[in-house]
Amino acid sequence: MANFWASQMKSHRNISRFSAITTAGAGLLLASRPAFAQSVPSTVRMGTMPIDALGEPFFGADAATWQANGITPDITYFANGANIVTAVLAGNIDVGIANPLSIAVAIARDIPLQALAPEDLVSASHKTSNFVIAKDSPIKTAKDLAGATIGVAEIGSFNYYSVLAWLDSYGVPIKSMRFVELPMSEVGVALERGRLQASFISEPFTSRFLAAGQIRFFADTYRAIAPELSVAIWFTTRAWVKNNPDTVKKLINGIYATAKYCNTHQTETGATLVKIAKIDPTTLGSVKRADFATQADKKYLDPILQMAGKYGALPRPVSYEDFMGLT
Repeated sequence: MANFWASQMKSHRNISRFSAITTAGAGLLLASRPAFAQSVPSTVRMGTMPIDALGEPFFGADAATWQANGITPDITYFANGANIVTAVLAGNIDVGIANPLSIAVAIARDIPLQALAPEDLVSASHKTSNFVIAKDSPIKTAKDLAGATIGVAEIGSFNYYSVLAWLDSYGVPIKSMRFVELPMSEVGVALERGRLQASFISEPFTSRFLAAGQIRFFADTYRAIAPELSVAIWFTTRAWVKNNPDTVKKLINGIYATAKYCNTHQTETGATLVKIAKIDPTTLGSVKRADFATQADKKYLDPILQMAGKYGALPRPVSYEDFMGLT
């Protein structure tokens, strides 16, 4: 995690900015919004990345679910989660979305952050095949990976630890493995040429390399952690929560309203994703879309904290209550 926290000291790179003030459909939703949201809307500066899994800010902006809950979203797009954490700590944005491990590491280092709500959700009913091998690989079982070279985008990341947990669950000796950092955009060629024997991967690269005939699914490493996990979370500083209690209530209601909308309106959110992420609309049908958490639940996050403690990812243990700012 040293590389991660070194990156926190760098200035964040602001990719683009989108201020969502009103949308054409806002009036219909405002009529049925909760009583507390009838007050003056609160502007919340949100940080995210222009990808489906972190899409609640811009999906909700287009659908007016934020406005319906008394929130005016002011959205900034970043290159990566580390830059989002930096921006929140610097006070350049109010809230952000990042992977839970990075926030847990910050809390363990006594950096005053806290989670607000789960976001991207993976589960048995929404399975993610995130661990792949070459299409013509002779590997059949987990045990065949002993001594293999494994690709991950970042050693020490949440996804890296999920691979360790999966290997452990099958009794594969981790010390025999060699892990290398590789951009996901290069995974297909690296597996095809034998530079890697397996790799962690995510969309849109999964669908791209499957279509090219370069990879095949091998496992879902998240299942080794728990049946259901939130692999991205909304977070902020403890000071912002303390100073903005009414806005926090409206924001959390807006988060879950947006999640429910996204899970049942993938055609509409797909159109937003094409616009924001600037992807080819013809490829959208082959991409496995994100599922979003519609409520807080300890089971979504506590297993991640336990895994992080087991593999030494945290300087000190972090409880779920500490993580969510309940202590």
